[in-house]
Amino acid sequence: MFGQVQRLEVENFRSIRHVEVSLGAVNLVTGANGCGKSNLFNAFRLIRAAVEGRLAAAVAEQGGLASLLWAGPRQEGPVRMRLKVAADPFEYEVTLGLRPASELPLFPLDPQIKSETVRLAGRVLVDRSSSVAKMRGLEGPWNLRTDLVDAESVFAQIRDPERYPFLFQFQELVRRWTFYHDFRTDDSSPIRRSALATYAPRLAENGSNLGPALFVVTEQGDNDSLRSILGDAFPETEFLSEREQPSMVLPGIDRKFHPRDFSDGTLKFLCLATACFSPRPSPLIAFNEPEASLNASVLEPLADAFAHASQF
Repeated sequence: MFGQVQRLEVENFRSIRHVEVSLGAVNLVTGANGCGKSNLFNAFRLIRAAVEGRLAAAVAEQGGLASLLWAGPRQEGPVRMRLKVAADPFEYEVTLGLRPASELPLFPLDPQIKSETVRLAGRVLVDRSSSVAKMRGLEGPWNLRTDLVDAESVFAQIRDPERYPFLFQFQELVRRWTFYHDFRTDDSSPIRRSALATYAPRLAENGSNLGPALFVVTEQGDNDSLRSILGDAFPETEFLSEREQPSMVLPGIDRKFHPRDFSDGTLKFLCLATACFSPRPSPLIAFNEPEASLNASVLEPLADAFAHASQF
């Protein structure tokens, strides 16, 4: 399937010395606390940041590159972080390292891209070393660029979809990757408030557009399957979809309940289910600890929602 992520390789990233993972339509990563599950999740997010042109900012938000490099015993020589992803028919690889102190860098914790490669169906189309890159289209000779800022990816600096359509296609693909790390359920959470009634092709990563996103699923998506899963998770509970916020009706109670009244688990499950039923699904949807704070009785319906999302 076009754009499906097939493989992820991570080297020298936080607690991960080296791992290569083959991926299918649905993937479940389990393990003890501290084994690196969240680091796989964050590796995907760092790849997206690089492709979106936000690499330096994303690294700075996490304390600078030094805090992201392999945290275990070090071998001789400089440590290089390497991230590689294959998403049919593309393959992207980037290697990051610290700047030499001899360069007297203005921002010493910024990443320096040591190498960057983009392949399409096995054919190398971008071959970069620091600030110099060789590039070519599907046909024709190599073009040389020697003026790249070495803290950002080639995607942030070369925007020419006519000459390099493959770069544009891959960037648009990765931009649609969606990551759900946590849905806040405290009293001031945006999920508990009404959202702007505007078209929402998919649930925002913080769930803040739950109302319109669920309404879009109801009107344009597989509403019957969604209602079936919600019914399995919450028997005798009717969920109503409205443009600004959802509501629910319980038997024997005359008034509707709104997100400000929902239990934490109910609100989180509704967000997870809505994310899985978008009529415009992302090519990659990643959930970090989706089962946290959920009752065991809703885990099977949650698995059904994930299975549904994997079909598209």
